[in-house]
Amino acid sequence: MRIVATFMVLFASLVTLNCNARERQMNDTKTYCIGRYLVDLPADAQINGQAYDYKYGQVTSRSMDEDEFQRQMAQREGELQAGKHRDGYKLKNVLRLTPTALIFELERQLLMGPSVGFEAHMWIDNQAFQLIQVDTRQGKYAVVISTVKAEVFPRLRGRHAHELPTEPGFCLKDGFIADDGTTPQFEDAAITFKFAQWPGVLVSIETTTVTKPGEPALLQRVDSSGVWETFKDVVSQIRTLRRGQRAINGRAGEEILLTLPTDGGYRLHQFHWEAQGTEVGNGLKPTLTVELESGMKRENGVPARPRLTDAQAIELFDAVANSVRPRPVIAAKVSEDQIAPTAPLGTLGQTGTTCPQTGWWTCPEATANEIESPPAATPG
Repeated sequence: MRIVATFMVLFASLVTLNCNARERQMNDTKTYCIGRYLVDLPADAQINGQAYDYKYGQVTSRSMDEDEFQRQMAQREGELQAGKHRDGYKLKNVLRLTPTALIFELERQLLMGPSVGFEAHMWIDNQAFQLIQVDTRQGKYAVVISTVKAEVFPRLRGRHAHELPTEPGFCLKDGFIADDGTTPQFEDAAITFKFAQWPGVLVSIETTTVTKPGEPALLQRVDSSGVWETFKDVVSQIRTLRRGQRAINGRAGEEILLTLPTDGGYRLHQFHWEAQGTEVGNGLKPTLTVELESGMKRENGVPARPRLTDAQAIELFDAVANSVRPRPVIAAKVSEDQIAPTAPLGTLGQTGTTCPQTGWWTCPEATANEIESPPAATPG
């Protein structure tokens, strides 16, 4: 059983990269917004976990009233002043943007010089949001902070779990960041569901922007792995239920559906579908991943026996995968007579938008997360 469990972990690491037909199990569904995409799950599915990264780091949220937010911010400021940061950073400065938005600027000394970072906190719509980054490059720090102040915080708002926004933007847990998705940047949205009637079955959906072009596709990663040789005795008992190319809602992808043996005589499911992103940093064309795994809950020290058959597992997997689609949006209409508010000096303006103030504007250094551009073409 230990060998099988180890193989499952290693195999999962290979297949995972950082028309909406209604199957029988999906007659009663709920729709979830994840990043810039929608997905349907059975109505009784329960969220097991979720995580969201936007531009510079993970955005987390907690429900609380304004008084609790103020109390926690005062407490956090005291902790940072006392050097109680898990990575050794200390408080350098506090940027108080509004009564409910502030940024703790952090710094620590290394042998090679100072290392900087920040904690950005904002309370809105009874949600406290947090964005943290450490080891920020000194040369980009000022622009990163300006972007958080001018672009991230002003566009962030609270969102109910089943609200499906109609304007362009990025859904995250309890929140929404309005933007058109055309600026290259890092984004990652991941959510996992569990089911009371099928203990140990998890279904995961993830969307993530491409950070490096030319990465191997799902089946190439599986076939080129040394795991097959290392666990050849177990591999001979693995059954492939389905494998090959599979396009879903206009996105070309690949899938592999396996069942793995156990010492208990029953089999576990590992199903994966992936459509690779087509452009570096493009939030509108991210890599999409759907996974179904059974045996993820342990009973008496061993993976729980699946309570669904192979056919039911395939039906559930197909139903969820077939429902993954871009969230439809309606572009906001702006009156020609509307006058844009005057912006203070130092405000960042997004490329392609109307200048918020007359005068001279300069272009600062690009600030998206570290993403590699495709190599330049070589003359033939």
